[in-house]
Amino acid sequence: MEKNIEFYELSIKFESQLKSAAHFEGAREFITIEKGSVEISAGVDSCTLAEGDSAHYRGDIEHSIKNIGEGEAVCFLVVSYS
Repeated sequence: MEKNIEFYELSIKFESQLKSAAHFEGAREFITIEKGSVEISAGVDSCTLAEGDSAHYRGDIEHSIKNIGEGEAVCFLVVSYS
């Protein structure tokens, strides 16, 4: 790989979600919610985050970020590959 870290700003529309297949083994995702609220699912684990909250989770299993708020959700996402 050319790089081992990626940065994203995500805008997720009302009642939408971003589903991801498993990335490379050892991948981790770190997310901070700028606006709205989301539900993060990674494998059998899930959590709900609101504005200002942060979380990290495995990116090497199927995972998703679902907008559960009233409007658009804006998130900052960092994907790290080891």
